[in-house]
Amino acid sequence: MIRFAEASDLEAVIALWKRCFPGDDDFRDWFFGQVYDPAVTLVDEEQGNLCAMVQMLPYQLRDARGIRPVTYIYGACTAPEYRRQHRMDRLLQHSFALDRQQGRVASILIPQEEWLFGFYDQFGYQTAFYLDTTTYQRKTLPVSGSIRRLTAAELPAMRELYEAAPGVRLMRSDTDWKRQLELFDRLGAGVYGLEQDSSLRSYAFVWHDGAEKLWAQECCGTDTDVLAQGILQACACQRIRLTCGKPVQKLGCIRYHDDTPVEPGYFNLLFN
Repeated sequence: MIRFAEASDLEAVIALWKRCFPGDDDFRDWFFGQVYDPAVTLVDEEQGNLCAMVQMLPYQLRDARGIRPVTYIYGACTAPEYRRQHRMDRLLQHSFALDRQQGRVASILIPQEEWLFGFYDQFGYQTAFYLDTTTYQRKTLPVSGSIRRLTAAELPAMRELYEAAPGVRLMRSDTDWKRQLELFDRLGAGVYGLEQDSSLRSYAFVWHDGAEKLWAQECCGTDTDVLAQGILQACACQRIRLTCGKPVQKLGCIRYHDDTPVEPGYFNLLFN
């Protein structure tokens, strides 16, 4: 039976999550404490057992036809003993029907592994979201501008930089921005920005990525090479890989429920 989760399903939902996404306990605790909502958790149950589930998270997408509601499929998983029974197929098809009923124009997702791009093809998903990655080594050079860790006070400036970029983009609400900042403050290395002439020029969400290494995600704005060097100096690390929204590497997929043509864009950083 396919249904939305109830409050009483929380233990079973977390247990299935642990089985399918082992490790990263801190993030799991954060997600279920800050984001999880049973009302958007679509589950497949059989004889009291939770077999599969997806999170149908509501977002807004900016494309050539404006800013419209979409569903972000997150945490899609099936218990090992119930795989190869088309359970995920049915969950996704059910989610598409719900999207149409609720006026959502598309379903979007980020495949966890490369081979899953092919798996999702059969449901009408097409690759649409991309990024690019550049690695920088620390240099002993002065940074032009001020590099500092950002707080909630800078969220409006961050949002302005993000939304000023052209093309198809997944949008964030005020709550989404606050959650993302809080996640990186709590579990990552923080959120850093480059200021020049009293204006925020660029920002990035930063993780620790092993000994003396960093990973700066969603680098947005100008002078990103300067930002990278500034983060390395601020965090006393030797190497950083920086990702930004350029059409180089595949990141995510979209399935429009109408005739909107698929154009390349950027799927903003959501959670981890």
